[in-house]
Amino acid sequence: MTGVLKAVLACLVAGALTGPVAGSAAARWATGQAIRLWIDPRHAPVGGDALVHRAMQMWVEASAGRLAYVRTSRQQDATMRVRFVTNGAGLYGGTGAHVDPETRAIAEADVMIAGDAGSDPLERHIIIYLTALHEFGHALGLKHTDDFASIMYQFSRPGDCERYFTGYRARLQSADDIGSANATGLSATDIATLRELYDR
Repeated sequence: MTGVLKAVLACLVAGALTGPVAGSAAARWATGQAIRLWIDPRHAPVGGDALVHRAMQMWVEASAGRLAYVRTSRQQDATMRVRFVTNGAGLYGGTGAHVDPETRAIAEADVMIAGDAGSDPLERHIIIYLTALHEFGHALGLKHTDDFASIMYQFSRPGDCERYFTGYRARLQSADDIGSANATGLSATDIATLRELYDR
């Protein structure tokens, strides 16, 4: 396990959410309206676009009809924007959300994902997918949890990251398995928390 993999979730813990969603009252997207997702094509690594869409699709499927998203090719039409960035600053992901302070409805979200992390293509794809999954969780209104099996786990103890990524990678036969039915990256806690949030 490389130092990059060990550092990924530490970064997610440190700065996973920079927007108002981190407040005490849970925020969420309005139901009945599709989230319009735009991915900045600049700096996108090979396969990055597909991994990001796969991560968003996992949350939509987990919502059992409570959420929907559509792709948009125009940034100005998007309500959720994803940008690939370099990890030169040591950041592998971050999320900022614009939340109505009265209704707690999420109006827009911006997600950043490091596209150049990892020492080999499989490692890079795992980092991109799991970072997108974690950051989308925040962008949808989920907070950190104490459940180690959860992608929203806070990863605060020594060795947490290595154990998490080792466990995920062990479920893969190839890069094509990332985000598959056997390796969604979502736990029962993630799914239950999402559905409870969107059942309000």
